[in-house]
Amino acid sequence: MKFRVSIGVFAGDFPAQQLVFAHLMDVCPDADLDQVEVLARPFAPRLGHFFDAGTVSDLPEDTLVLTFPGAGVPLTATDRLRVVGRFTGTITRALLPED
Repeated sequence: MKFRVSIGVFAGDFPAQQLVFAHLMDVCPDADLDQVEVLARPFAPRLGHFFDAGTVSDLPEDTLVLTFPGAGVPLTATDRLRVVGRFTGTITRALLPED
């Protein structure tokens, strides 16, 4: 199912996705990393899964971090990530019936 949600967007420069997750765990130990997406250049193909064209314009940083509802990551700048903003986007989730 597709859901319209508020998505937090950060930008920064990281040489590897694992370093983004390590940084998030340092600044927010209770973060649910299943609710976080890390995007490397080129951004457009992956951003298209979440936003309409042009929602997040081209940025100088190498890495974008998307935080979905439930991520537990406050939309606050860190020493490695700047806040781009919060945007309405679409996520796809499978709903599983309870046993």
